[in-house]
Amino acid sequence: MEQTISIEKILKELYHISGFRISVYDTYFQEIAAFPKELGCLCSLIQENPEGRKHCVEQDIMAFRKVQDEKQLHIYKCHLGLYEAVAPLYSFGTLTGYLMMGQTINKGKEAAKETFKKALPYMEKDDYELLQDTIAQIPVSDRQTIDSLVTIMEICAQYITLTNRMQLTKKELVSEVHSYIEERYGQHITIDNLCSQFFCSRSSLTRKFKETYGISIHTHISQVRLKNSRRLLESSDLSIGEIAFHCGYNDQNYFTRAFYKAQKMTPRDYRKKFRQSRL
Repeated sequence: MEQTISIEKILKELYHISGFRISVYDTYFQEIAAFPKELGCLCSLIQENPEGRKHCVEQDIMAFRKVQDEKQLHIYKCHLGLYEAVAPLYSFGTLTGYLMMGQTINKGKEAAKETFKKALPYMEKDDYELLQDTIAQIPVSDRQTIDSLVTIMEICAQYITLTNRMQLTKKELVSEVHSYIEERYGQHITIDNLCSQFFCSRSSLTRKFKETYGISIHTHISQVRLKNSRRLLESSDLSIGEIAFHCGYNDQNYFTRAFYKAQKMTPRDYRKKFRQSRL
């Protein structure tokens, strides 16, 4: 039997390869796992200052939101000039967290000077020497090495995604499927499509959906399509065939039969009756 690797082991192995702290955050931007557990030396020092901590948290949230919007890995410099990277983690097609790697400083004296200058406002005067010693402990990498390590990190993020290490609950899963149908009712949707999209079994999805909503997935798809067809019949001048196509019916005759079964009248009669009622 194939065994999956735990998130904790992934974080530990990534740390041993890179020398950078590796952490996992949930979608509320809360850290839920890390290796090592302690913050990096400079982060710990800067976050002793409330203003420093505020800027660190703001920087992280900005990075998480960028990843959320762009749905891809993001490499950036933090407000202290250190390189960090964040990759999205998914489960059943839905964002469930973030994998973060950092921090490292670029090779060269100028990079260290830049970090010292940016960190200085958060320090007491007597701590300048401590700051220099702390910066000297930060892992140093050239950009090519950083890019290579980030590529490995992205592969690990994809592994976590594909193996659903950060899983949605079944309730969250069916809620996502419900919303997916509401948004994409005009597309070709089958249960097999949904299982592929959300990385779940057919039996588990169909059973939990009916338990939650009291109807089958097929019935929900049909109800959403008919609801939107009524809306278009009432509010647009699209032809019956155009409305059928827009609502996910490739066959106008099949749409008419389905509509008649639900409304006890044809789409054309429904539109006529609605418009007469508005006079």
